Amino acid sequence: MRIRPGTTLHQPSRRLILAGGSALLVGAMSALGGRAVLAASAIHKTKIGEAEVTVISDGTFTLPQSLLLPGVDQAALDTLLKAHGATADFTVQTNVCVVRLGSTVALIDTGAGPDFMPTLGRFADRLGEAGIASDSITHVIFTHAHADHFWGVLDPFGDTSLWPKAKHVMALAERDFWFAPDAADKVPEFQKSMSVGIVRRLKALGDVITTAKPGDEIAPGLAFVATPGHTPGHVSVAIRSGTSECLVLGDALTHAAISFGAPSWRWGSDIDGEQAAATRARVLEDAARRKLAVIGYHLPWPGLGRVETSGSAYRFVQEAGK
Repeated sequence: MRIRPGTTLHQPSRRLILAGGSALLVGAMSALGGRAVLAASAIHKTKIGEAEVTVISDGTFTLPQSLLLPGVDQAALDTLLKAHGATADFTVQTNVCVVRLGSTVALIDTGAGPDFMPTLGRFADRLGEAGIASDSITHVIFTHAHADHFWGVLDPFGDTSLWPKAKHVMALAERDFWFAPDAADKVPEFQKSMSVGIVRRLKALGDVITTAKPGDEIAPGLAFVATPGHTPGHVSVAIRSGTSECLVLGDALTHAAISFGAPSWRWGSDIDGEQAAATRARVLEDAARRKLAVIGYHLPWPGLGRVETSGSAYRFVQEAGK
C-alpha cells in the first residue's frame, strides 16, 4: 500500500486519552515515527446504477503488525505480501461513504471524530468540500461501533449527533453487544479502553439510535448484510440500483493483500476470529462469483474495486482513485 506523506502529527489531548483511544494511539505514533499520512486525494465519486456514491477520506492511521496479526509466521507474511506487490506497511485509509439515491442521502459510518487519533477526524469538515450539505443527510448507517467508524457521529461541543435530523441505524446485535455488562471482557486487550468510549457515545445518543437486522432495508436501495466476526453485530451495506449492486464492507475485508490472499489468518482486532474468517471466505466467494463491486473502509484509497479468484485464494482489483 503506497500512501503519500501529509501533515505533522499533533500531540494527543487529555480528552483523547480519557475517551479511550490511548492504547491504539501509542501504537500508531510508534509505527508512524511521529508523522501522519493522508489519502492521495480526499474525495472520490462513482456511480452504482442511479446511486451516486461519494467516498470521503477521514484520514489514515497505522497500527503495529504485532497487534494486527498475532501469531502469523513472518516468512509466510513476507511471501504473501511480495506476491501481491505489497509491503509490510500497516497504514490504512478510512474511506467513509455517502450514498445519494432518490431522496435518500445516507452516510455509511461517520469516521472517528476528534477524540480518537490526531491523524483521523477529517470527514465532517470534508463533507462540505464534497458539495454535500450537512442538513441534507437523511440517514446515518453504521457497520459497527468501533471508534474509527462511530465516534465521528457526535458534535464535539456536546453529546448530540452532528446530523440531528437524520435517522441513525445500527444492527440490533451490535448495539446489544456493547451494552452487555461483560462487553469489555470479550474484546481484545488493546480495545478495552476503546469500549468505554463506545458505550459512552451510545448512551449519549440514546433513542437517536434505531436498530435493524441483516436483510432489513434501511432506505430504498440500501440494506444490511450480515458480516459478523469483527464485531458480533458487524454488518455490511448493500447498495442496489436497477441491475447494479455494490457492497460497502465496513471491516469485513480490511487489507488488500492479506484479507484477500489469506482470509483464514486471524486478525488481532477481530472479536471472534473464527467467525470473522468464515465471513471473509463467504464474502470473497460471493463477490467474485457475482463480479460484485465492493468498497472497503480500510482498503487502498478510495477503497473501490472488485474481487477476483487467484489460485486457491483471491485478489483485490482496485479502481484507481482521482
